Amino acid sequence: MDIHGMLSPERIIMNLTSGTKRDALVEIVSNLGESEGVTDVEALKKAILEREEIMSTGVGLTIAVPHAKLASVKSFTLGLARSEKGIDYDSLDGQPVRIIVTIAAPDNDQNTYLRVLAAVMHVLRNEEQRNAILAAKNTDEIIAVFKS
Repeated sequence: MDIHGMLSPERIIMNLTSGTKRDALVEIVSNLGESEGVTDVEALKKAILEREEIMSTGVGLTIAVPHAKLASVKSFTLGLARSEKGIDYDSLDGQPVRIIVTIAAPDNDQNTYLRVLAAVMHVLRNEEQRNAILAAKNTDEIIAVFKS
């Protein structure tokens, strides 16, 4: 799965300015809304925030993977954000989140959606790769982690 091609440098926030989960998600989704693949940023924001109310996407290991499938998303679009201090995210392990990878997906391709989610989790579960993302000096270094 070529997920690095779904993550452009413009969709990477090197240091989130938001200090709360909700504000961080709004900041990330606003950035994703500038991509050609997302045609309705408000619908994406609503879907992401509603998903978080049902159950946190903070999966542990200082990572969160908010995701949504919508008809207004024309192509798979990934966003990544880092938080230097960490954000209280109601994660499954209770730890603050430092890496958030957001997936915006079309609503008509469940198979690819699951493969993208699995590929993202494969990268993020690896401690060495998480550390490389956190230590990266620029967006190219982050994208290189997903290429490897």
